[in-house]
Amino acid sequence: MHFSSDGKHLASGSGDSTVRLWDVGTELPKATLKGHSNWVMCVAWAPNGKVLASGSMDNEIRIWDAVTGKAKGKPLRGHKKWITALAWEPMTTNYACTRLASASKDNTVRIWDAVKQHCLFTLSHSNAVKALKWGGAGMLYSASQDRTIKVWDPNTGKVIRTLEGHGHWVNTLALNTDYALRIGPYDHTGQAPEKEEDAKQRCKDAYAKVLKDCGGKYVSVSVLCSFVLIILCFAVY
Repeated sequence: MHFSSDGKHLASGSGDSTVRLWDVGTELPKATLKGHSNWVMCVAWAPNGKVLASGSMDNEIRIWDAVTGKAKGKPLRGHKKWITALAWEPMTTNYACTRLASASKDNTVRIWDAVKQHCLFTLSHSNAVKALKWGGAGMLYSASQDRTIKVWDPNTGKVIRTLEGHGHWVNTLALNTDYALRIGPYDHTGQAPEKEEDAKQRCKDAYAKVLKDCGGKYVSVSVLCSFVLIILCFAVY
């Protein structure tokens, strides 16, 4: 499940191969999106709230118009196994929300141009990739069953560094800027500035405030012998 940037809608993926959009205020379904042929494993709203991505066990990613519920173009194909995670580039570095990252059981991360609908880069781990985060300074983070977290430059497809320390699969990641990046230009009432320049500045200001108050941090979680290990790391992202 994933909330829209303005907090007014929720998207959910299901084993019935559909994505549902919900109105948070009324707690009623707004639309049912059909097109996948297998379980929907993950969904992700673009920070501008205009489009939604979904990844499935049919190995495909679909982009949806969040207003009409209609599919935008053809499915994004290339992964050899099911999709495990999705992450849009935040508006701090790409206000137009044109790039999307996907992770898969096939040991790869793919970076897509969601508008032109083609793959820009394919990034590799040595085992299944379980989680993705796209940081506010532009770096992409991927966590894998190979027990590593890799930090990527999404503009070149090159790995910047590999973080090691977990003794088992790395299952999930969280950035302390997640909330600021998710809401984009929207305030606590779900309103965004009318002027584009003002909206861009609000995105940057919200992100900068978190860095000023708390610094850059992220948490990774792994399971080893039924215990949860949490590594708290400091980084600039």
